[in-house]
Amino acid sequence: MKYSFTAATLAILSTVSAHSWLECTNHDNAEILGWMKGNSTMNPPLIVDPSLPWYADSCKGWPRSKKNPGNWIDESSNYIWNIGANSWNGGSFHPADTHACPPHQRSPTYDSNAPMASAAPGETIRLRFGGNGHTRGSNVPGGEPGSVSVWWKGKPEQEITDISEFTKENLLQTGGFADGSFSYPADPSVKSPLQGLVDKGNWMEVKLPKDMAAGRHMMVWTWAYSGQSPDPQWSTCFDVMVSGDAKSPISVSAKTVDATPEPVKATTAAPADKVAPVVDVPAPVVDAPKPVVDAPKPVVDAPAPVDAPAPVQAAPEVPAPAPDAAAAPAPQWTKWPENNDAVYWKEHGHARARHFQA
Repeated sequence: MKYSFTAATLAILSTVSAHSWLECTNHDNAEILGWMKGNSTMNPPLIVDPSLPWYADSCKGWPRSKKNPGNWIDESSNYIWNIGANSWNGGSFHPADTHACPPHQRSPTYDSNAPMASAAPGETIRLRFGGNGHTRGSNVPGGEPGSVSVWWKGKPEQEITDISEFTKENLLQTGGFADGSFSYPADPSVKSPLQGLVDKGNWMEVKLPKDMAAGRHMMVWTWAYSGQSPDPQWSTCFDVMVSGDAKSPISVSAKTVDATPEPVKATTAAPADKVAPVVDVPAPVVDAPKPVVDAPKPVVDAPAPVDAPAPVQAAPEVPAPAPDAAAAPAPQWTKWPENNDAVYWKEHGHARARHFQA
């Protein structure tokens, strides 16, 4: 891989313009993307920036030596790695540095609150990087956003240390810089932040091979300008801790199937011994209803005092209520029809009547 003087010159000049780096190596954007889209329709639009500290919980994996929370101003100067500019050989004035990673990312160093991503073989991780106003080609040499790639040596604990290792054999996946981005307004003629472009979220979904071995896998994300050079311009290094392998679920299920037959046979014989006592139990239950049937007898005899209505019928003929009416049985209510338009209810032993209109 060789960089021409022109490409190197453009790379140095682009340091103050087009640049980007990985901010998260496994980003859950399901919720925040909805907020970004919803707030973009407000008047005026409200910017939602996934890189801000209060959205850090949505990041499930981080690049090497990344701080949480991060400081994009510091990162844009000290965290990024300009491959094109650093690899240019300017002699004693500017010796070539062909490292694939910046100095602080040349070993798997992580803070406790910004760990590396973890995944299983065959899963997808979602990388997030800032558009920085370049999603539609603004300030990018060639006027197009270019492409992003992920490089990997195919085995655990294998490091990509030099840009000469960005080869076809080590290329895991590639795609457009803006393929997975959300930017607004929708008008494609708005291409720069000065015109109102907002592109705070760019994502790249990386499908991990199903046959990945368990362990730490070192990877490098790069951005190459379209129209300038196919060579990577910027890079960020990160790791993915892979747990398990494609064969593990199969072997576990096979052991489970082999272990089940013997317990099943043991349980089928046990119920046969328990049938006899279960059948004998109903015997006393059948005899129990006898006292229940006899019990209603006193209940049937009880209505005898309720026959008191006989004197209640004669009560209306008495010209005046007897003074000792209080000693009579409990008050009874009798329906007495007076005419077709009204109904009177008279209380036994009381002269008051209640009138209800028909």
